[in-house]
Amino acid sequence: MATPIRIKRSAVPGKRPQVTDLQVGELALNTYDAELVTLRDRFSQTGIATEVVRVGAGATVTNVIYVTNDGNDNNTGLKLGDAKSTIAGAVAISSTGSIIRVSAGSYIENNPIKLPSQVSIVGDSLREVSVTPQNAGSDLFHVSPGNYLSELSFTGSMNTGSAIVAFDPEKPRYSTQSPYVSNCTNFIQNSIGMKVDGNAVFGPFKSMVTDAFTQYNANGIGVSITNGGYAQIVSLFTINTDVGVFAGSGGQCDVTNSNSSFGNFGLVTEGVSSRKNTGIITTAQEANKDTFVLDLNVPTFNISNFVYENTTGLTTITTSSPHNFGVGMGVSLSSIVLSCPFGQKTYPDGDVGYVFEVKSVPNSTTFTTHVGISTLAHTYVSGGTAKIDVVRPFDGQVVYFDKLYQEVQKIKVTANGSNYTSAPTVTITSPSVDFGITATGVAVLKDGKVDSIDLVSSGRGYESTPTISIAGGGGAGATASLVMKDKYYSIRKSTPLSSGITTITVDDNVPYVVGVGTTVPIHKQSRILASSHSFEYIGSGVDLINSLPSRGGVSIQDNEVDDRAGGLTIFTSTDQAGQFRIGDGVIIDQQTGTITGTFYSKSLFSTMTPFILALGGD
Repeated sequence: MATPIRIKRSAVPGKRPQVTDLQVGELALNTYDAELVTLRDRFSQTGIATEVVRVGAGATVTNVIYVTNDGNDNNTGLKLGDAKSTIAGAVAISSTGSIIRVSAGSYIENNPIKLPSQVSIVGDSLREVSVTPQNAGSDLFHVSPGNYLSELSFTGSMNTGSAIVAFDPEKPRYSTQSPYVSNCTNFIQNSIGMKVDGNAVFGPFKSMVTDAFTQYNANGIGVSITNGGYAQIVSLFTINTDVGVFAGSGGQCDVTNSNSSFGNFGLVTEGVSSRKNTGIITTAQEANKDTFVLDLNVPTFNISNFVYENTTGLTTITTSSPHNFGVGMGVSLSSIVLSCPFGQKTYPDGDVGYVFEVKSVPNSTTFTTHVGISTLAHTYVSGGTAKIDVVRPFDGQVVYFDKLYQEVQKIKVTANGSNYTSAPTVTITSPSVDFGITATGVAVLKDGKVDSIDLVSSGRGYESTPTISIAGGGGAGATASLVMKDKYYSIRKSTPLSSGITTITVDDNVPYVVGVGTTVPIHKQSRILASSHSFEYIGSGVDLINSLPSRGGVSIQDNEVDDRAGGLTIFTSTDQAGQFRIGDGVIIDQQTGTITGTFYSKSLFSTMTPFILALGGD
C-alpha cells in the first residue's frame, strides 16, 4: 500500500498559515474553504516581501485588473489570486480599455482617484462593495471620457462641495464620450453625488450620464450641473438632500423617472451662463413683436503670442489689438505655428477641436484657455488668429434687448400680523417705464392672520425691486417681501446663418420698440427638463429622522421646483398628496378632483367668455 502524502491543513473557516509556517515550495490546505495556499517568494529578484497566496486562483486575463480586501498593491492585479488591495492601486496600472473588478469588501481610498479614459470600475455587488474617501476635502473620483462606474456604495465623510464623481478641475480634458455611473449608492452626508462642471472639461461633450444612482447624502446635492455642463439622468433617487438636482450658470439636464424625497429642495435652476455672443439688431421692430433680425458677425484678431503650459493645458494668448472677449465665450483658433522636439506644427490640428472656452481675461489683449495637456513642451513661432465662435442661435439660449428688466416671481409673507377680519389690500409700487405693468397680489387669511399672498400679476418693466405694503382688513402687523426674476426671452427658433445674419423668434412679445443697433446679449439658460418626477415631502428638511411626517416633518410645495434668477424647469410631476402637475400651468388634485393652474385658468377664461357673451351675460 502506498504511503499517503499529507500536507499542513486547517478546518477553521478563513484561516491561513503565516509566512513562518511554510517553507518555499510547501503547500497548505484549508479543508473548510477548499483553498490551497503556498509561499510566493519574489524577494531575491524584486525585493518584494514573501507572502502567502492562493494556488490556482484564476488565470491572467487581458485588460482585467482585480481588487480584493486580502490583495496587495504590490501584486500584478492580473488574476484573482494576485489582486490589488485598493482601487487606486488598480487605477495606477490601468490603461484605455481596462476593467477593474472589485470584490466584496470595504475599501478606504487615497482620493482623488484620477481615472484614465475608457476605464471601468465594476463592483461585485452594490450592497457588498463600499468605497470610503480617505481625504474629506477632495473629490473621490475624477473621471475622463468613457469611464464607467457600477455596483458600488460610497460611505464615510466629505466636506461640503466635494463630489463622488467629478471632472478633474486641475487638468481639464477634451471629452468625446460621457462618463457613466450606474447602479451606485451615495451615503456620504454633505457630498455632491455627481458634479458636472463645464469649466473642468472642454469640447462639445461637457456631459455625464447616470442611471440608478441613489443619493442618501443628507444635506448634500444629488447632481450638480454648472457652467454649461450637461447631464442625462435616469432613475435618480435623492433622500434628505439639500437640493436633489441643481442646474446653474447655464447648466442643463434631462431627468427621467426619478424621485426626490424629503430634504430642502427638489429641482433647482439658477441664472444663465456668461455671455456667449452679442447680436446687433439690423431692422427696427415695433412693440409687441417676437421676431428680430440679428447680425452676429464678429472680428478676427491676429495672435502675437501663445504661451502653453503642457502639463496643465492652460494657455495664455495675446492678440495684437483689444479683443473684447468675455469669460465663458467660445473662441475659434486657427493657423498657430508652434515648435516642439519633433519640429514645427500648425495648431490646432482638430484632435481636440478648434473652439476653446475663455477661462480668464487678464487684460484687453490677453485671454487664457485650456487646449489640452501634452507630454511635450511647445513654443510659439508665429501666426494665428482668434475670433468668437459664431453658431446659429438655438433653443436653450436666452436673450434680452439692451436692458435686462425684472418681474415679480414670488411674494413671501415675512410677518403674519393679527386680528384681520377681511383680506387686507396688497399694494406694489409701479415700474417707471411707460410700457410697465404693476404687479398685483391678493392676501389669503387664516385664523385672522395673513397666511399667504397669491401673485395675480408678475408685472413687467421693473428696473429694481419695488416696495410692497399691506393695509386695511381690520388688522395690523402683516409684512411681505418680493422675490424678483430677470426677464429673459427664450429663443424658440432661428434661421440658418447667412453672412452672419439670422432671424430669431422668441417665446414672448417684447413690449417696446427695438431699434436698429440695439445690442442683444446671448446666454445659455440654466434648465432642467424633468418628466414623470415624483416628490415626497420636499421642504421637510435634511434630518433623516425629523423630516418624517410622523416626527413633525412638513412639506413645502414651492420647494419642489425652484427657478431662480432666470433659470427654468420644465416638468411633469406627482407629489405625496396626489397632485399631478404640468409645470405651474395645470395642477390636477387627485384627492379633491379639482383642476387649477395658470394655463388652465386662461384656457377656461378664453372658452367661457365668448359663451357668456353669446348668452347676453356680463
